[in-house]
Formats: sequence, structure tokens, C-alpha cells
Amino acid sequence: MKTRVIYTLIGIVLFFNILNAQTIPAIETLREKADSLHSIGQTEEAIKIGEEAIKLAEESGNQIQIVGTHSAQGVFLRSRGRIDEALKSYDKALKIITSETFRENPSQEAIEEIASLYINLAVLNLDMQNKEQAAQNALSAGEWILKSDDAELKSIIFGVVGSVLTGCGDLKEALHYQTLAYDNAIVCQDPETAFRSAAYNMLLSDRLGDKSKAELWRNKCTELMPEINSIMAKMVYYQAECSICLKNNDPKGAIKWFEAILNTEGIENLPFIQYDCYNNLHITYSDLGDFENAYATLLKSDEIRDSLWQREKEENLRDLTIKYETQETKLALTESEKKRSEALMWVFISLAILLVFLVVFIVIINKNRRERLKKEAEYANLKADIGKQLTKQYIEGLENERTRMSKELHDGVCNDLLAIEMNIKNGAPQENTTELIKMCRESIRRISHELLPPEFNYATIEEVVKYYINKQREAYTGKIAINFSSSIKDAKWSDLPDFMALDIYRIIQEAVGNSLKHSGAKKIDVSLKLKGNHLEAMVSDDGTYKLFTSKGMGLESMQKRAKAINGKIDIDHKEGEGTTLKLNLTL
Repeated sequence: MKTRVIYTLIGIVLFFNILNAQTIPAIETLREKADSLHSIGQTEEAIKIGEEAIKLAEESGNQIQIVGTHSAQGVFLRSRGRIDEALKSYDKALKIITSETFRENPSQEAIEEIASLYINLAVLNLDMQNKEQAAQNALSAGEWILKSDDAELKSIIFGVVGSVLTGCGDLKEALHYQTLAYDNAIVCQDPETAFRSAAYNMLLSDRLGDKSKAELWRNKCTELMPEINSIMAKMVYYQAECSICLKNNDPKGAIKWFEAILNTEGIENLPFIQYDCYNNLHITYSDLGDFENAYATLLKSDEIRDSLWQREKEENLRDLTIKYETQETKLALTESEKKRSEALMWVFISLAILLVFLVVFIVIINKNRRERLKKEAEYANLKADIGKQLTKQYIEGLENERTRMSKELHDGVCNDLLAIEMNIKNGAPQENTTELIKMCRESIRRISHELLPPEFNYATIEEVVKYYINKQREAYTGKIAINFSSSIKDAKWSDLPDFMALDIYRIIQEAVGNSLKHSGAKKIDVSLKLKGNHLEAMVSDDGTYKLFTSKGMGLESMQKRAKAINGKIDIDHKEGEGTTLKLNLTL
């Protein structure tokens, strides 16, 4: 009787483990789809997909997934202005994460979901000007993410916590968390995140009156600048320098940094930043008494504003008409000056017209200042929402292969092996043990397939690599020439097993990424050759770095992947000529 009860319990456990293992990938797929739709502006569709993910998560009973789906849904709803519904989603997630059972020995995944939820709540409260609650939520996110082992994720969360606390006016705590973000970014070798945090710290130190520390952070920014390719990261630094100059009554210095922003390559794709820059420039010129440039930049600001918000143009046209009619009148008066008495009269008339012009100019400035104040809140919210969308997309797009595999193996395969062990010890029928072994084998096979990127479900390695190279070529058009070629003889690309295809793809991806980020190359060539049962993958560039002596550039990871599929990596580096990486393996 006792043995029968044990077998029944094992069966129940195995059933729910299998059900859970099948459901979680489906939830993850829905969440990724919803995030993608939200990031391209299709938020209503993202909300519908989010509802499906919530339903599956609640049916599975997996509390981590329930928290994650409700937290993401809150972001989607808030971005559509459905604040009450967003609060309900956040409330459901909060009830779970504040329970004793959830907080008792939480996994790394649970810690990350808790921190993400608190960050979402902090941003929502800050948008609603509830700064006290926003600060509390941000600090809670910071406390939880401290428990994480992922330095890259910690650097991102700490940076957002610092930004929220800055908005709440707690500059000392903001400086503390931005420093933590910088330290973790250095650990995980992420120069762009470190650069942004250093820029924020430079601004915060200056605001706190510590000029020497501000200069220290400025030097760190200067050291990291050559490694920065992201225009958004550069904008953070330039805007911080502008803010410091304006705060310290240095309008000429501020103008220099405004011009650096407007001369940055790619700024034309960031009209909101252009608008903000010109909007502040015209005020700065006005403070210096340079009314000609003040008026020119004001008109430029209006032009960008109208393109963004589709404002009517009648008032600007009226202003321009007054301006040119005034100029034409002044020319006519000058040409008709003949006599001294007439000249005196025309002088008075000209002065009157000039006075009208100045009055019109002042009216224009005041009108646009009022417009700026009206749009300031809308612009700030929109800019913050864009930043939060990018941050959310980046955070939730992170995938830890090792963690996921460990979870799958623990929840599925380990329980199957336990059941097999108990069958053998208790002398169960061979048929039962054989069936459990079959289930275990199927679980391992399924896990290996789940680890493949979705592209490998419908495309060959040649198609996937070609697509990846095309995307890189588009991203670096005009900067780096990226070429791809492939050849095949006496074989088919589909002959390549999926597990080998994945490792080959990752090796190529890592090698191309190294060339793009670290080599300073102007040309990168990628090739795939399959002849019979022999495959060769090659990535070569004309850069200057020494791949085989650099740390933290993924070489060890590539060597391990090659070894796992019985392949071999050879690296040929010639100083001043470039580097070639070859992967050879036999199928």
C-alpha cells in the first residue's frame, strides 16, 4: 500500500512537471511577441497577446511567470493611458511578491522579476508626480537587484533606479546607485552603460557642489568616449555638460555642447532631442543678447515642433509676413529720403517701425515660451516613455542559456531520473522503468531543441547567417563593408544537425561582434563552405586588435563551442593586416 502511494505521488509530480515544462516556453514566446509589438508602437496588439500570456501563466500556477506577465501588462496598459487597468495588473503581481512563500529563498529569476516590477511601479509613480512613492519603489528595486548574480542586469537596473531618484530630487542616493551601475558595467565589460552612468554621476556631483568629483567622472567619460558608438549614450553626456554649463552661468560653454549635439552623426533621426536642443539654444542666445541667433534658433525649434506635432503654420506665416513687410518698408523709406526735413520725418517713422518689429519679436518669443511650457510636460513624458520602452525591451530580452537549461534539467530530467532510481531500488517491472527512460530521453531531446533560436525551426544555417550579416550590413552602412559568401558541394545545408548549426551560428556571431566592436575594421568578410561532410566557417577583418591575447572577447566561449561539436578554431593574426578566424569540423 505504501509503495503504491509513493508511485501515485511520483506520477502526479511527473505530470505537473511535464505540463509546466510545456507551458513555460509558450508563455515566454507570447511575452517576447508582446514586447516586440510594444517596441514598434503596436501596443493594443501587445495588450491582447499579454492577456493570453497571463491566462497561460495563471493556468500553469508558476508564480514567477504570473508576476512577470502582469508586470509587463502594466507597462503596456500604462503606455496607452489606461492607468486604472495598469494598477490592477501591478496589484496582482504585488500580492504575489509580497507573500512569505514567494520571498522565501527566491531564485535568480524571481529576484529579477521582483526588481523589474518595482522599477515599473517607480516609473509610473514618477509620471504621476507621486515622488515619495516613486523613490520607495526605486529603492526596493535596488535592494532586490543587489541579490542578483548578473552584473549586466544589475548595471541596467541600478542605472534606472538612479534616474528615478534623480527625478525625485534625492541626488545623493541617485549618485550612489549610478556609481553601482558604473561598477557593474565595468565588471561585465559594457563600456556604453558605464559611460552613461559616468555622465549621470558627473552631473549629479556638480549639482551636489562637489566639483572635484564631477571632474573625476568627466575624466572617466573622456577615457570611455573612443569605445562609444551609441548616439543615445553620447547624447546623455552632451546633455549633462550642457546642464552643468547652464547651471554655472556659462552660456558660451553651453552653446558649444549644444552645437556638439546638433553636429553628431545621426541626430537627424532623433527629432525630439533636436527640438529640445534648439529650444534651449534660443533662450541661451537671448541671455547673451545675441538676438539674431536667438530668433534663428527659435524658428528652427518651431519648424521641428511643427513636424512632430503637426501644428498649424498660419501664425508663423503671419510673423514672417510682418518681418519682410517691415524690411521692405524700411528700404522704401531709405530710398525716398531727399531732404533734411523729410529725412528727419523718416527717421521717426523708421524708429516707430523698428519699435513695432521689436514688439512683434518679443511677442513671438513670449508666445513660443508659452508653447514650450505647454509641450514640456508632454515631451518629457514621451521622452521618458521611449527610454523606458528601450530599457524594458533590453531587460526582458536578456536570455541566460545556462540558467534556463539548469531549470529545465532540474524540473524535468532530474525528476525522471529520480523515478527511475526508485523503480530500480523497489524492483518495479522492467516495462515501467523502460517507459521512464524513454520519457527522460524525450525530455532531453526537447530541451536541446528549445535552446535553438526560432530561426532554426524553418531555415538552414546558411539562411540564418545570411540574414544576420544582412542586418549588420544595414546597421553599419557607410561605416564598415560587411560581405557574406557561401558554397556547397556533394551535400545539403539541411544535412547539418540543429545542435551543430546553433554552435556554428553562435561562433560566427561572436566573431563578427568582436570585429565590429573591438577591431576598428573597415571591412569584414564571412564565408560558409560545405563540401561532403566537411564544413568550414571563416570570419576575417582588416582590424588592428590582437584577438588571441585580449581578455573578455569571447574566444574561450568560441573554443568551447567548437570543442562541443568536435570542431577546431584556428586564428591567423598579422599586425597591420587583420585577423582571420577559421572553424573546421567534420559532420
